[in-house]
Amino acid sequence: MHLNALYGIFGRKHDLLETRNIYKKDLDVYTLTKVIKAIIPINDEIVTLLLHSKIKDDLTQELNSELEIILNNQYSLVKANVAIASAVTSYARIKLTPFKIVGFCVYSDTDSVFTTKKLDAKFIGSDLGLMKDELNGLTFKEVYFLGIKKYGYQYLDKNNNLVTKSVFAGVSRDYLSFEEIIKLSEGYTICKEIPTRFYKSLQKLSISISSTHVTISRSLEKRLVYNKYLPNHFELTNSDSKSFYNYLKRKIQICFKLIQRLLKVRRI
Repeated sequence: MHLNALYGIFGRKHDLLETRNIYKKDLDVYTLTKVIKAIIPINDEIVTLLLHSKIKDDLTQELNSELEIILNNQYSLVKANVAIASAVTSYARIKLTPFKIVGFCVYSDTDSVFTTKKLDAKFIGSDLGLMKDELNGLTFKEVYFLGIKKYGYQYLDKNNNLVTKSVFAGVSRDYLSFEEIIKLSEGYTICKEIPTRFYKSLQKLSISISSTHVTISRSLEKRLVYNKYLPNHFELTNSDSKSFYNYLKRKIQICFKLIQRLLKVRRI
């Protein structure tokens, strides 16, 4: 838990979304000075704005020049540090690497490994830094690893009952049957209904529970070749910055039109 918390906190993006409640009559001021991601009407007089903050100065200046507006940034301290987040996961890899290179590791995550052989007793225990045997000495009967955080397995418990476990991003643990896991391994796509998902409404100031559907498929983000995962290669160019600029530009133009409708004014 501490490992994931440190990684998540220090690995946060420096780009932030700010939430602010304002009167409708002040919308034009915010349109000219902020990049509005979303406008949520609360009542006839008040709206909630989701604002982009901490935009890079070069993008701000370019937007101001092209759209003839006066965007400004309100900087706030974000307690994030990519170096610390990288160090946390690096030390995790250092701890796990000895188990991964011995030849009997079939899958690993940030803080766990799946092996085909039992680990030495000196590596297992309840103290900090030791591995925990999740099956308490039992072994898997059948396992499928289909991608990052996408796997399922079966084992016989101490009463000889067949137990199925699954971990698939997007759905709760053990939500898939073993037959569905096998289907996914064969390349099929499965649509599952999530009966209880919470939805919040700022407009109605309420939280509702409704059902939704999630599509699940096997992941090919990394290929396993000779027991080594090979991630896809992405070449980063200046087009990434240009794409974000175009996104911000579209948001501003959309907000102009939306505010005109909300305020019932005509552009001259």
